[in-house]
Amino acid sequence: MAFSDKLKDILEKSIDSSKDFISKAGSQAQTWGEMGKLKFEVLQNRTKAQSLMARLGAEVYRHLVENNEPLIGYETTGLTPLLEQLKQIEREIDEKEEAFKAAGGTDDDLKDDKAQDDKKPDGGEK
Repeated sequence: MAFSDKLKDILEKSIDSSKDFISKAGSQAQTWGEMGKLKFEVLQNRTKAQSLMARLGAEVYRHLVENNEPLIGYETTGLTPLLEQLKQIEREIDEKEEAFKAAGGTDDDLKDDKAQDDKKPDGGEK
């Protein structure tokens, strides 16, 4: 085989390898992009849930302390909409977490980045 034929063969194999690599890299980048979006949505929904829990606590306090109501429940005025919203957000969080894990993510990946940044490498607090 002539040198030019060997060179041509090497170049063709190199091009095929590059195409394969680019295809795999593009697919992985798309997966990481989707995982990033899912993580953002999970953390955003967790923040919404925390806000609703604070509002729920304020409503419960208002009924028990300010209005001196001895008993409150699911049907108490103002509580039902908050509880329903919390249930919906919990379902959305579960769905997003499952999709994230199906894409290759882990529970540790879904931890709040700020909480992880507040830890020292030795496990202690700042």
